[in-house]
Order: sequence, then C-alpha cells, then structure tokens
Amino acid sequence: MNKPLIFVTLLSLGFSLSSCRDDNTVFNEPTPIRAYETDAQILSQFVDVDNVSGRFFINPDKKINASDYIVNRSREELMEVSSFNRERFIGEMEEINGLLYSIKRSGIATAMIYSTATSNTIIQGSNTEFIEIENCGITSIGGSNVANLTVDSRRCESTSFYSQEEMTLNVSASSKSLFYYYQLSFGDTSNPDKGIVVFSGIRNHIENNSYRIISKFGNGWMSIGGENLIGDGMLSVSVSR
Repeated sequence: MNKPLIFVTLLSLGFSLSSCRDDNTVFNEPTPIRAYETDAQILSQFVDVDNVSGRFFINPDKKINASDYIVNRSREELMEVSSFNRERFIGEMEEINGLLYSIKRSGIATAMIYSTATSNTIIQGSNTEFIEIENCGITSIGGSNVANLTVDSRRCESTSFYSQEEMTLNVSASSKSLFYYYQLSFGDTSNPDKGIVVFSGIRNHIENNSYRIISKFGNGWMSIGGENLIGDGMLSVSVSR
C-alpha cells in the first residue's frame, strides 16, 4: 500500500472514531431559572418576624398548610427555589429590614405592625406617652368615622380630628411591590410626630384590620399624617369612635 493510500485510510478511520464519540456524548443543558414571581411567592409564605430585632427572616420550618405536619410539601417547594431568585428576594427583604431595625432601635415607634402571609404581628415600641396601639381582636367595629387618610408613594397627607380616650384604627393596604413600609404619625398642634406607628409587610396582606387607639391625653384635637417609604401601593386609614 502506498503512502497516500495509507494517509487517506487513517484519516477516514479518524473521522469515523470521532463521529462515534460525538454520537455518544451527552451534553447537560443548564436548568432554566424559574420566573422570579413564582419563587418569590413561595419564599413569601415562609417569611416570619423576629420580635427582638424587628426584622423579617425566612423560617424554613414554618408550616404553611395543615398537611405540612404530615407531608411537608411546602418545604419541598421551598427547596426547589433557585439560588439566584432566593438571593434577589433576600436582597429586597434586607432593604426594608435596615429601615425596620433602625426605627426599632431609635425608640421613636409607638408600635410596629407586621403583616405576613400567615400572621399579623404587633411589636410594641417604647414611645407610648401620647398613644398606645393594641389589637382589637375582631376584624371590624362599628362607629362613626372622624378621620380618613389615604397614603401612597406620591403624596403625604395629614388631617385633624377630635379624639376620645379610646378609638378604632381601621387599616387596609394594597401593594404592587413585594415589600412595603408605611408610617403613620399621630400628634397635636405642638408636635405632629408624637406617636409613630409603622405598617410593614408582604404584598396584599393587610385587609380591613382593626386596632384600638388609646389616647393618653383624653379628649382633644389630634392630627394624623402618613408617609410611604418603601413600596408602590396605597394605605387606606380611617379612625372611628
């Protein structure tokens, strides 16, 4: 066999072996990352509140449904959340946590009210010389409205009303953002920020909640103002007596 023929034969054999290897090669395609909204909805169900620091955190041991005590399918869904989406979610949560932690440490809050997917929590603040805020224990209460307030990301409103020693604060919120933070200021003519009440939570988890306002100064004129610091939504507030 002459040299050119040997070269052609070896070349053909090489292509043949290469073709066989290519046919048997398995390529692992990267797993597609799920839509952020899908994973964020799962993560939001596991958000809890640390009563000491006043911060949100993800509690993987939280039971979402009654069936989770037997077959914890919710925990399995949590484990399927992509690390990329988890980090993004935690980043958004830490943005609001910084503000919550600061106001709790400052001592200016009368109360901090948190709404998650499974709970409505009040952490009492140290500034209760002007008013106190407590849970009513019921979803709604009768009485005539003496003040109405709407707070969104574009404006800051305030109004005045004649208060009594005990009144009811009715609150509902809608938010397009994942987390939200609203701040209500109660005061009088000398100081409109005597009592600060914070409402914070996860999208669309405040709906017609009622709280008791206890005025430490009895009857008299009181002002209420609102401000939205994080989130794109609206907080609706009414005071009744």
